[in-house]
Amino acid sequence: MAQSLRTIATPQQLATTLQPLLINARLGLQQAKGFVPAPVSLTPWQLSSSQWQQARTAATLLGRLLERIAGDPCWLLQQTRALQDSASVPGEIWRTLSAIEPARLTSRNLNLSRHDLLLTAGGWRWVESNPIAAGMGPLSARYQQLLAPLLPLPYVDNPALAAQAKLLAETAIANAAGQPALLVMVIAEQEQNIFDQQLLTEAVRQHGVATERLTLNQLQQGQVRGDKGFYLTDGRRVSLLYWRTGYNPLPQAADYWAFRTSLEHTNLLQCPNLAGQLSGSKWLQHQLGLLLQQPSGRQQLAQRFGLSPAQLQLLQQLIVPSFAVADLTAEAVRAKLAAGYWYKTQQEGGGNVARYAQGWQRYQHYDSADLLMAPINANIRRENVFSLKHGELLQNNSAGQISELGIFTLGSAASYGGYLCRSKASSSLEGGISHGAATLDLISLKPCCCSSFA
Repeated sequence: MAQSLRTIATPQQLATTLQPLLINARLGLQQAKGFVPAPVSLTPWQLSSSQWQQARTAATLLGRLLERIAGDPCWLLQQTRALQDSASVPGEIWRTLSAIEPARLTSRNLNLSRHDLLLTAGGWRWVESNPIAAGMGPLSARYQQLLAPLLPLPYVDNPALAAQAKLLAETAIANAAGQPALLVMVIAEQEQNIFDQQLLTEAVRQHGVATERLTLNQLQQGQVRGDKGFYLTDGRRVSLLYWRTGYNPLPQAADYWAFRTSLEHTNLLQCPNLAGQLSGSKWLQHQLGLLLQQPSGRQQLAQRFGLSPAQLQLLQQLIVPSFAVADLTAEAVRAKLAAGYWYKTQQEGGGNVARYAQGWQRYQHYDSADLLMAPINANIRRENVFSLKHGELLQNNSAGQISELGIFTLGSAASYGGYLCRSKASSSLEGGISHGAATLDLISLKPCCCSSFA
């Protein structure tokens, strides 16, 4: 029988105990004013065992499919050719890849992706996938370690830190070419997720792999040598390049894309390479939705990527209808926005989705890759949800909460790599932790006869 929050501790007692633990564990973000503990939920999201297994199955399917698509760049470019005039990052990737002869694409892709899902009355729906900068898993796993002794519940296993570190370390060692294995994590100039990244690099080093965290400017000081290896200025050969930035437009874009082109000609293992990054774009997700609507498209996916009828049926359930704004009249765009459609650009992170009037404003300066996605009527959590933010205990029990589950998949087998759960008020637009109004949440399994948190 699950205990309620109050039978274990009062919410205030739990918050008072937890706050110094978050600070001591550096479980948070680096902001202009310094370290700030991450906002965290004190009321884990309860799922049934079947709901959890269905989410795992969906993520595995998506992970394997995107991995196979990344390994088929010709098909990928054909399906995303509408990006050729887009000013977005996927548009830049399309133009960069299409200018390289397939035989010269020698850099290999390592898939470490996070697949974000929302639970509806009809099952899980696919929000998007992130094969680049798929972070916050280590912080999520660390938070579970902190909370579990204080709030004993049947938490689902979250091996995000250990499993991701093992994957990165083993693949770096395998690609070391007889030299000491070196993983380079590419980070933003003003990085907020320092502590999440440090947890991961420390775990990788425990496997005997050297690590460096370098900004793009620092990385570009390295060079490609005649053996097709990429070397840092101190002469060390990079075994694995792990991108934790590079998903949104950057300054000096011409230099950046020339640099990314040079890396595609190397023997470097990248997480992800350009094809891997493009495979996770919202535009490819849109194209998959279009293919799944037609018998010929389903047949193409089945034959090309080895999908069974059951897997195709699951993909159809996961896919949310979407439309390219460039294909719609202004009247049609206005009507869909009025119906609650999400206006989505190809950029990642907070501030890149809009609804209603804000969506219409975005449309006035639309990019050819902008999309309208049908609203996802996610289940609303009506129980009292307690959270801890900036040291203050908060309670939400009016509009309710929506929780989004991100499941990490690793490598070509898309093995389970932990999860990230974020919860926000149902009235909130943005669901990020770094940029948004969400809290870091955890998943526990419902007992047969459960009492909700009160």
